[in-house]
Amino acid sequence: MNIHHRLGAAGCLAAACLALPSLGFGQSQIPSSSVKLYGIVDTGVEYLTNAANVGGKATSLTRMTPGNMSGSRWGVTGNEDLGGGSSSFFLLESGFASDTGAMLQGNRLFGRLSYVGLADKDLGTVSVGRIGGLFLDWVSKFNPLNNAVYAIKMMDPAFSDRLDKTVRYQQKFGPVTTVLQYSMGYDNVAYGAQPAGDNLKGRVMEAGVLYEGGDFGATLVYDQKNGQTTNPAAAMTTAVGGYEGNTDRRLGLGLSYKMDKVDLFGGYRYLNSQAIHLTALTKGPVQASSLLWFGSTYRATQQLQFSGTAMYQKFYGSNLAPMSFQVDMDYFLSKRTDLYINTGYVINRGGSDLGLNGFASSVVAGHNQFGTQIGIRHTF
Repeated sequence: MNIHHRLGAAGCLAAACLALPSLGFGQSQIPSSSVKLYGIVDTGVEYLTNAANVGGKATSLTRMTPGNMSGSRWGVTGNEDLGGGSSSFFLLESGFASDTGAMLQGNRLFGRLSYVGLADKDLGTVSVGRIGGLFLDWVSKFNPLNNAVYAIKMMDPAFSDRLDKTVRYQQKFGPVTTVLQYSMGYDNVAYGAQPAGDNLKGRVMEAGVLYEGGDFGATLVYDQKNGQTTNPAAAMTTAVGGYEGNTDRRLGLGLSYKMDKVDLFGGYRYLNSQAIHLTALTKGPVQASSLLWFGSTYRATQQLQFSGTAMYQKFYGSNLAPMSFQVDMDYFLSKRTDLYINTGYVINRGGSDLGLNGFASSVVAGHNQFGTQIGIRHTF
């Protein structure tokens, strides 16, 4: 076939393709797909009192800090319509320290989230990969400061859990969403992969119910997490990971109510910990505690917003009973950019070691701590 014939054949093929809509393959019937790039950059300056220096003595500390109100991140998400009410989707999200550019979450490229899945309007949604724990995805949303540094995760790191090697099943029934998920090892980067034949190391089971009906919201979540080492004498610390034969169990409840200018929040979390203790200051193999919090957000104007929380945690069988208070002011320069001042104060009752960045983090045990973060946040 010479060049003229080939061009003629190509022209006929193109004309046939353009005619496809008339044969019943209209644009509205062709499955669609989309991919979106998004992110947040949040950086500020923090001042703390009673921070521990190299010698363990109390001193003040001023430093630049990333991710104060929202963890700095960039991500790619996408979906494809498979037809018949079904779709596929994926999400890759990378956390980074916006003050240095370093990757976070154990130096993972996509350490915040990394999953792929299928959704069906009748059968529900299945996701597999590195997925958020339910205390992060659901319960932490029932406080006005969400997952800010000076917020609920300072009381319990489970409120920022991300789980490796996880399968999640999710189903909606009107305003109610239910979730079951199982992790085959929640942190393989920090603690290593499972040995062959080991069905305990780092296993996590979670179940939850979420209600979103108009102005009222509620969630109830159960979390069960095994330790990460095969040594029965392993230390019950995050650094070591705890013995795999021991289990931490959490039950969380969150409530919220929205009004014209004010949102109200409250919640409760019970923890029975045998694998990884929140603080090293209690004695014995079991550490049990109750955490209670209340908070509100007030939208003074379209640009100006105030939020506040009060949190209290009691460790049973000890005198430890830390309390904390946080107040945040946000001024929105636009829908995507805001300036904030977030202030917190911790009262370490009973000699506790809670700091505004978490237990045993930049604080001297038994000392109260004041801190403030001033910064800027931009979303895209």
